[in-house]
Amino acid sequence: MLLSSLCFAIMSAIAKEMSHTFSSIQLVFFRSAVGLPFLFWSLYQKPAIQTGGKLYFILLRGLLGAFTLYCLFYTLEHLGLSLTNTYGQAFPLFIAVFSFFLLPNEGLSSKQVLFLLIGFFGILLIFQPGSGGSLWHHSTGIIYAMGTALGYLAIKEAQKYYDSRWVVVSFMGAGLIASIISLLTGTLGGFENSFLTGVWVHPSIAEWIWALVMGLLALGVQYFTTQALLNEKASIVGVVGNSAVIFSIIIEVILGHGFPDVITFIGMGLIVWAGWKISR
Repeated sequence: MLLSSLCFAIMSAIAKEMSHTFSSIQLVFFRSAVGLPFLFWSLYQKPAIQTGGKLYFILLRGLLGAFTLYCLFYTLEHLGLSLTNTYGQAFPLFIAVFSFFLLPNEGLSSKQVLFLLIGFFGILLIFQPGSGGSLWHHSTGIIYAMGTALGYLAIKEAQKYYDSRWVVVSFMGAGLIASIISLLTGTLGGFENSFLTGVWVHPSIAEWIWALVMGLLALGVQYFTTQALLNEKASIVGVVGNSAVIFSIIIEVILGHGFPDVITFIGMGLIVWAGWKISR
């Protein structure tokens, strides 16, 4: 799982640097287009064994996955690397909330409620519009965490009926189709870069290589996370997964962006700690 977190942190760092040239929509396109051929090749080499019959779970996962990718790369474009990944690591808090309201027989103990409050207090500490991004940019970070949580719940159901590779194909495919539509709308329609539209910028050879590396790292995240879940308890995987925030801070320091301020750093710590305690 450490390798998965490292892959995710490096992928996010590459996306952050590429966002100076490319819109978040084009980054979603790169991220999705690179991974799909490898997944289809894997399915060709080793066909899926599955029961199927619940296509709406796959479609739901695809839609949630595409929306989450939009939020991830848009937030990365406008906020810091470690701050974006901290918002992402808040997903266990939202899983607990959504499970309580959406799933039967799912309750919250008094301790879980306490850690939820601590985690959301941490979100309040890092939610600082004006000092580091607008209200909308921080909001997309929170929506990113919420989308990730809903995506995990959809995966939990979809994997009962479908091979995990088809689950990944669903959101990569949805991300690819959605990003193509957004890029065509922005480029041909004359719209500026935004959350939903993007203007195509033709990459250089070096930038195509970086896009390929970013996509391969995203595949690495999927592979190493799957292996971790097969060989370790979910709680342990969740704890080690929080190391993505630490890797992100280290990368930001290496790139010369410095440490987060004290308030933000405390908020990040509270979110990671509360998420770990809830997912145990």
